[in-house]
Amino acid sequence: MPSRVFLHVGAPKSGTTYLQSRLHANRRDLRRHGVLYPSGPLGDPRLHYFAALDVTGARHGIDPRRLDGAWDRLVRQVRRARGDVVVSHELLARADPDQAARALADLAATGAEVHVVLTARDLARELASGWQETLKFGSRTTLRASLDRARAGRSAFLRSLDPTHVLPVWAAGLPAPRVHVVTAPPAGGAGDALWLRFLDAIDVDPAWAPRDAERSNASVGAPEAQVLRGLNRRLGDEVRRGGALSPIVDGIVAGDALAPRRSTPVALGPDDHPWVADLSETWVAWLRDQDVTVHGDLDDLLPVAPGDDWADPDRPRPREVTAAALDTVVVLLAELAGRPLPWGERGRRALARLRR
Repeated sequence: MPSRVFLHVGAPKSGTTYLQSRLHANRRDLRRHGVLYPSGPLGDPRLHYFAALDVTGARHGIDPRRLDGAWDRLVRQVRRARGDVVVSHELLARADPDQAARALADLAATGAEVHVVLTARDLARELASGWQETLKFGSRTTLRASLDRARAGRSAFLRSLDPTHVLPVWAAGLPAPRVHVVTAPPAGGAGDALWLRFLDAIDVDPAWAPRDAERSNASVGAPEAQVLRGLNRRLGDEVRRGGALSPIVDGIVAGDALAPRRSTPVALGPDDHPWVADLSETWVAWLRDQDVTVHGDLDDLLPVAPGDDWADPDRPRPREVTAAALDTVVVLLAELAGRPLPWGERGRRALARLRR
């Protein structure tokens, strides 16, 4: 019978991919210390993803045969565990109260003491990163339109970031000591700070998990974002989740061609900072009033005002967009021809990632 289950429910764009990758990379070391991070056949880390889709009823274009019963398969591993278990996926932040209640009941039925962990990052960075993520899967929406929807209260993504919504859904009925909030450090903070705060929340000694993450969710800059928008307009449903070209756009175009480039970052501007800052202060004040355990500093969730050098991500310089598009063509041609890229080590690393 498991001792404790730490259920990490998001939020999206709070460093979850990095944390999950690092948990997976250290799963054997953790297992030796009595901590199970479940995986699928042959160590497939997507078990958590499939289980979260099963809980929430989302599909993401994946064959339903992979998803049906995925949550039950994960729970069976939890039931057989001896020690602590960590379950993690940010899609769980979108669960409704009934879905969350069923999932929590399933975990409690294993005999484990259930804890809920929420990671959070400052809202300005989450919104910018979330918009970029939608572009990898077919969105044609401008950042301006995305932010206007969020400000008007018409964004399911914003709701999944809102601790005043997510924690009442997932922590209902749990004693306060079993509810944990982990804050991501500000931009430029210590590289391991989020990892160490998360390990503190799940009661794991850092020495038990020495390996670094194998992957993280790389962001793209403003001109690269416009290349993705242009491709999405031309390719339509083929680049949406489940579409034939989606793995190519997400993995090769975004991951290998565009993400390694260094260009103007996507960031919220001065027109959006006030309402995002006000909403962030409301959320932080609410968290301060809750009897939950905070790992980190709630002030890390307050966004920093944009600097004088801010540039509108919807209007990058045309020559920067052209350069990003040409680099993408080079990467795709090199892959098609099976040849090394002409720009040295960066290209070799990109192709190595592609062939893994």
